[in-house]
Amino acid sequence: MGITAAIVGAIGGLCAVMGIITAAEVMPPVLPQLTWDFWLALSAVLLLGAIAFALGRGYE
Repeated sequence: MGITAAIVGAIGGLCAVMGIITAAEVMPPVLPQLTWDFWLALSAVLLLGAIAFALGRGYE
């Protein structure tokens, strides 16, 4: 599950960057629903998921 944690963590990091870019008004929101708080909340969920995947690995 280490690869899954890395992928989910990378996507979470990209969502955080997108949220910061949208909050700084560098670019307008893609859709009206995709505001900066949506991107940052999504990144938080994905980064917590990455932590769960990383810690959920079984030791054999």
